[in-house]
Amino acid sequence: MNKQKSSTLFRSSSEMVRRTLCGVIDCSIKRSMLANDDVIMITLCDITNLHWARMDFPHIPLRYVISNMKLDDFTCFPIPFTLYYNDGEIDENLCYGIRCDILDKSNEIIYSSERFVPVLTDKHPKTNIHIAVSPKKDS
Repeated sequence: MNKQKSSTLFRSSSEMVRRTLCGVIDCSIKRSMLANDDVIMITLCDITNLHWARMDFPHIPLRYVISNMKLDDFTCFPIPFTLYYNDGEIDENLCYGIRCDILDKSNEIIYSSERFVPVLTDKHPKTNIHIAVSPKKDS
């Protein structure tokens, strides 16, 4: 008699795998200081669509934001950061970038990285990320 092995398939539950991006934020102008009530926003986004890659924090559509964090306890540069993200949300076929915007107490951008720094995929870094910010130019 020929016995068949059970062909019942089951999917094991998977846990969210939390990863980190680490680096430092520095200012292009030496000896720049931040006020105690300034807020630092670091944002990790899907930047596959390059036509919006220069958008600043308040204007990035939420559907592109993978992770973001707020730092509010720093008054001088350089500023170290560690950003957590869900590894399951990263598609190796897409492009990702990280940026920094620093807002004053009235939520106006006073410093910005002006662009996304490529990270995570296509041999871009996951650690030792350097984000350079400069004072936001008034229009």
